[in-house]
Amino acid sequence: MDCIKHVGLTIICVLLFSTNAIAHGGTQMESTYLYERKNYQTKTIALQPQTFKIGGLFGGFYEDISIFPVSQDNAVGSNDMGNAITIISFPKSKIDYDKYFRNADDIVGGGKYLPPISQDLIGFGQVRVFHLFDFKKKLHREYSIVSSVSQYIEKIAIADASRRRFLFEIESQKADPKGPWDVNYSLQLIELNGDKNTLIKEIPKVRSSWTTTSDRVFLWAFDDKKLRVLDMNLEPAHHPLEDAVKQYKDKIDFSRIFMHPHHPFALLTGGEKGATIIGWSKSRNSEPHLFISDASNFSFSPDGKWAVFTDYLNSNTNQTYLMPVSEKYPHYLGTPILLSNMSFNVGRGAWTTNPTTFVGTKNDEFYRWDLENRDYPGKDKMSFHDYIVQEDLKKLTREKRQGLGK
Repeated sequence: MDCIKHVGLTIICVLLFSTNAIAHGGTQMESTYLYERKNYQTKTIALQPQTFKIGGLFGGFYEDISIFPVSQDNAVGSNDMGNAITIISFPKSKIDYDKYFRNADDIVGGGKYLPPISQDLIGFGQVRVFHLFDFKKKLHREYSIVSSVSQYIEKIAIADASRRRFLFEIESQKADPKGPWDVNYSLQLIELNGDKNTLIKEIPKVRSSWTTTSDRVFLWAFDDKKLRVLDMNLEPAHHPLEDAVKQYKDKIDFSRIFMHPHHPFALLTGGEKGATIIGWSKSRNSEPHLFISDASNFSFSPDGKWAVFTDYLNSNTNQTYLMPVSEKYPHYLGTPILLSNMSFNVGRGAWTTNPTTFVGTKNDEFYRWDLENRDYPGKDKMSFHDYIVQEDLKKLTREKRQGLGK
């Protein structure tokens, strides 16, 4: 067990994004961002993390490990601390390590991670195989998804947890490629049953990015600017985002989609002007707006109340920010709060539940931001999330930002 290097639950001054009002209407999307850095603000809350040295059993230490979300409370998982699944928990502001599946060979080295499949199941892909771990039955199975050395697992999503169905994006190298990007892609719906894996359906995939919700698959073709919506059986389907993208396709520029799990909006990233927010609620203005320049890698907390993202300032500086999410905001997203001058990309950052925290890894340290157990005025009357939203809305209203205070 390691000692805490620093416990930061204090309130100090920090630089925060200022907000600019967005005009509604018009024939083109406004060039002003919802949040930008023209005028920095001070004297606001700073969420200092708890910091721990990455340790192991018998005093061993590790660096640059990967982490992923697990169903256990107040914990994240890793497959990079020996040939085992390590559950890393944070009881009473300390850190504990518990090893499972110690006989799991060849699982070290990162992976294509998923959210917890169920209360007892986790899984991840590596190169051409998929590892499934059943904590209740204490069983580890390894499934060969593709066998050819010219094929790789590029991405995985859960299609139907109850039936153990998963979506796999497969990259296939051509025998005589014309260039480094001249490869074939496909989406495969595969069912894992016992020791067998069954291919249910396969469709070709053009050059595009994709994401999923609980019941939809979204494929965005960059070249044609077309959004294709499928159900979890890879059959044609519909979603309101499809109509919104079609309506405003000449005003938006993006390559990736980050869907909120509950609220009717998505963040579109990868365009020349940065991130754009787009909605499809009939009760409010859903015209897309530039959100913030150079923001990407959005990740929502399991309860949907928080989001973190990476802001690429320059080639040497990538910062991590936190935002509250609430339907009380005109655009659902509150003022970004600086978490760290480091970035925690996929596999280096993960959410926990009970309490809601964000955990990041960098070099030989863990950074943990507890978003529930904090000291703040009125903590006996409201949650930390609600307090942040309340104070942020007061500021936005005073400054008459985003249509508030008029």
